Amino acid sequence: GTLGINMASPLQQNQRGKGTQHLMLFLFKFSFLASCCVATSGESLTCSANHDHDGFEKDPALKEMTFDIGYGEETFEAYVQPDVSSFYHEEVGSIKEVKPHFVALAGKFVNMSPHPLRLYWDPDNGGTSAIIAYSNPFEATGTATFPFHKFYFTTMEDNSEILARFTVTPPQSIYYYDPIEVPDDPVQTQRNLDALSKDELSKYEVLKRTKLFAEKYFEFTGRQYLANYPRKQPSHFMWRADYFGQQHWATTKETHFVELPSVEELQPIVSSPKERVLKEDQPRILQQYRTKDQNILNMTLKVLSCAPRAFEIPNFLSTIEVNHILKLSTGMDLSLSTTSGSDKMLEDEADTSGTRTSFNTWVYRQKSPIVDAIYRRAADLLQIDEALLRHRDNDEYPELRSKTSISEALQLVHYEDGQEYTAHHDFGYPKVDENQSARYLTLLLYLNEGMKGGETSFPRWVNGKTGKGLHVVPEVGKAVLFYSQLPDGNMDDLSQHAALPVTDGEKWLMNLWIWDPIYGK
Repeated sequence: GTLGINMASPLQQNQRGKGTQHLMLFLFKFSFLASCCVATSGESLTCSANHDHDGFEKDPALKEMTFDIGYGEETFEAYVQPDVSSFYHEEVGSIKEVKPHFVALAGKFVNMSPHPLRLYWDPDNGGTSAIIAYSNPFEATGTATFPFHKFYFTTMEDNSEILARFTVTPPQSIYYYDPIEVPDDPVQTQRNLDALSKDELSKYEVLKRTKLFAEKYFEFTGRQYLANYPRKQPSHFMWRADYFGQQHWATTKETHFVELPSVEELQPIVSSPKERVLKEDQPRILQQYRTKDQNILNMTLKVLSCAPRAFEIPNFLSTIEVNHILKLSTGMDLSLSTTSGSDKMLEDEADTSGTRTSFNTWVYRQKSPIVDAIYRRAADLLQIDEALLRHRDNDEYPELRSKTSISEALQLVHYEDGQEYTAHHDFGYPKVDENQSARYLTLLLYLNEGMKGGETSFPRWVNGKTGKGLHVVPEVGKAVLFYSQLPDGNMDDLSQHAALPVTDGEKWLMNLWIWDPIYGK
């Protein structure tokens, strides 16, 4: 195979002010890359991420754009989606992109006022409006939507007091409510600005600048800019998806459990963060119950889609591990699943959308040693230090300013006959702050198979063959990885996906959501 690495020296790492912690991370990444590059005859292997500044090859789809939005000349490395022909290893322009049958887009609604607001969907047919979300001051909210759908903002106190109306008009995804700037009245505009606090004014300026940048970004890339400008490139590794069928290989010492440990051995983990660190030469936890005479598990990622970036990983879980997870659900309280980004007050008020009709519960990493091993294996697959997927001690990644895991708890989901999750995005819209934390990737883990329906669908995947969606059939133990962000830090609108209705039988799966740069909900 081929491996492109632009490694910075340890001295350069220290010159960048990253210190000993980043030198250790540098050595970890070098060791991981050396172990993950295993190619079979006839295959071309590229182990690469999107950060040359962290010692990885830069994604070739990042192109430098130069612009001026009133702050002087600026540059930005923007992701420009490659021509669809390259997804088939064909000459650029030789294959035409087929437009998807599913015509949808992200709808982002920006509240540029100092007051919290409600966002409603207007059915425009005399029916009852449905609340979509609450929007905090100087923040954005939204939903997956369709052309010509209508929405409006109201005050929190009176939902009949409509402040702004919006009609979704492609390709525009972003809609602004700005009561501060008064057209043709600079005096009143200045009064409104003077009434803002220093923090409010700072956030307002970021949103104004983002609006101007988004226009330049669309001209350069043909995409809507769904983050806040400027947002940094993802800080975590991203697997490349250059062409359909491309394969990557990763290794892990977290081999499969093939025998079930005793009940006593499967008790919840209570060790401190430091005690949970495993050195390279140490055996894994409960090694005696894992695959015999095997210290390394090879994991193969196969590209299913290049835009969005989606991969399948067969045999990620063993049958013993799957059965253990399903047994954990016994006695758990499975409640009606909630949609991404919702909160309890909104759920109580808007439990009639029908967007998601499944049931779910949460499985935390410390629940058992098998669950802990699944997290560690996932960390190796994603090329993220396992310490980032748990609570950390003060000297572990002190630069992150957070000791919280960058992953959410595993969401265990059950779909019965007729249940589904309509097309949606897993990401939310980042707050106006230094981190702009948002969901970065989703790892789906299938726990059963043989049902009719229940496929995971990517209805807007880019290809040159069909307008139908890409449907992934559940198989026991298989994982599916897809990214909600692009290499330039923007949210990926094409990552919209659905759990198709189960028409016969039932479906069990788990979701693992990883945030970038930190968990910031």
